[in-house]
Amino acid sequence: MLDSDALRTFAVFAEDTSLSGAARRLHLSQPAVHAQLKRLSEEVGAPLYRRSGRGLVLTREGADVAAFARDVAERTDDLLARVRGREVGARVVLAAGAGALLFILGDGMRAFTRERAERLDVVTADGRAAIDAVSAGTAHVGVAADPLPDDVEGHRLTDVPQVLVMPRDHRLAKRRRIAIADLDGERLVLPPPGRPQRATLDAAFTTRGIAVRAGALAVGWELVVHLVGVGAGIAIVNASVRIPRGLVTRPVPELPKVRYTVFTRPSPRESSAALLRLLVEHGRAWERRVGTISR
Repeated sequence: MLDSDALRTFAVFAEDTSLSGAARRLHLSQPAVHAQLKRLSEEVGAPLYRRSGRGLVLTREGADVAAFARDVAERTDDLLARVRGREVGARVVLAAGAGALLFILGDGMRAFTRERAERLDVVTADGRAAIDAVSAGTAHVGVAADPLPDDVEGHRLTDVPQVLVMPRDHRLAKRRRIAIADLDGERLVLPPPGRPQRATLDAAFTTRGIAVRAGALAVGWELVVHLVGVGAGIAIVNASVRIPRGLVTRPVPELPKVRYTVFTRPSPRESSAALLRLLVEHGRAWERRVGTISR
C-alpha cells in the first residue's frame, strides 16, 4: 500500500513541481519533502519527476500518481467531513471551452447550483487542455469536442450542427441552406491554422476545389460573430451560438456536426457524478433557445 503521507505530499508538490514550494505549504523541511517523494517513487517503481532545464517536470508515471494522489486526498477529506458532521465535497471544478460554457452548459450548471451545496468552480480550457486537466486531477469534470483518451470516461452531451452566419442583406442569406461550393471566393472569418475547426474547413474547401479569402482570424464564437457584424467577413460557427440582430444563420449540411462530450476520471466522486449527470440531462437545452437553425 502506498504511503498516505507521501501521496498527500506529492499531490502538493505536483501543483507547481517545486520542492521548496511544497515544503513551505506543508510546513516541512525541503529534505523531508524530498525523502517522502523518493520513498513514494520507490514504492511505485518508477521516477515521478525529472529535471528539465532549471525546473522539474512530472514524468508520465508521475502525472498518473499525481491524479491518484489528488483523488485520494479529496476522498479522504470527504470521509473526514462526513464523520465530523461537516460539509462534504466543498467544490467541483469544471473545465470547458468558452463557447461550451456560454452557449451549451448554462442550464446544466444552473441545475447543479440549485440542487447541490458544493461550489462550482469553472476553468476555461479548450479541448485538449480540458482533457489534460481532468486526466491530471486538477479538474473533476470536463467538456470537449476532441477525442478522449482511455483514462477518462465520456458521455455524449450534444451534437451541434455548423451554420454560416452573415449579415441579413448578404447574397447567401436568401438561401435556405448553404453548400460548400457557395462559399467560393467569399471572405471568411476563420480560426487560426492548427485549430480543429480550421482543419475541418480546410479539408472541405480543398476536397471541393474552392478558394476562400481570410478576412480575419479569431478564436471564440462571440468574437467571430462580432467580427462578422463589423464587416470582416462571413463565418461558419456552431448553431448553439447566440446571433445578434442584423445577422442570420443558414445550415451547412455538408459539414459534420460537432459532438461535445462530458467526461470524468473513472469512478468519480458523488458530487462530480452529479454535475456530469445534470450536464447530460440539460445538454440539448440550447436547441430550445435557438428554436431553429435558420433565422
